[in-house]
Amino acid sequence: MYKKLMKPIGLILSVLMTGWITSCQKDQSAADVENFVLQSVYEIEERSGCGVEGCFELVFPVTLEFADGTTQEVGDYDELHQAVRDWFQANAGSQPRPERPRLVLPFDVLNDAGEVVTISTPEELMDLRRSCIAATFGPNHHGHLGKDRPCFKPVFPLTLQFPDSTQVTVSTPRELKEAVRTWRQANPGVPGRPEFVFPITVEKKDGTLVVVNSPEELRALKADCRG
Repeated sequence: MYKKLMKPIGLILSVLMTGWITSCQKDQSAADVENFVLQSVYEIEERSGCGVEGCFELVFPVTLEFADGTTQEVGDYDELHQAVRDWFQANAGSQPRPERPRLVLPFDVLNDAGEVVTISTPEELMDLRRSCIAATFGPNHHGHLGKDRPCFKPVFPLTLQFPDSTQVTVSTPRELKEAVRTWRQANPGVPGRPEFVFPITVEKKDGTLVVVNSPEELRALKADCRG
């Protein structure tokens, strides 16, 4: 009788344990995915000196290159997260520890004076990061930057002024990027950077809209964001 009772109990326990282990495996897998996403975005920001604790903001769209050599353009932070998530879920099993994606050069960042800075080489990227660390922590510090998400993002349309005093109004991030590329290709070697014409409106990370009237106000907004 005892053996007859124990047999179904053992079967029930086996089923419950199998379900518990499967659930744990799913939770662990989900955690692995999100950890890869967060670490990837953090590393992108840290390398470029962007994000909440950085000195700059990424100018979207940007292009990601993954460990398998594939690339994907993303138009904002939500698309960036999703692209990394999709790639990891599709490729995690093919490599024990896949490398995290990088930004494809050239890409643009917005500095705290409202200037659009184009990064074209690894050396320029390294100099950008060093300058941000020095400005944030001091010249002898080797700190880390980035905190996943921007301090703010510009609200379109925006007017961009080039070093030759010509201006163009852009309505989307892509138009902004193309306007900068077009001007640089037509004016190689001309010093100076494109800059936004103030006042501009920006959206803070909490969704609040703020009108910024000068580079000084933009610097103050960035400093307040970093805390």
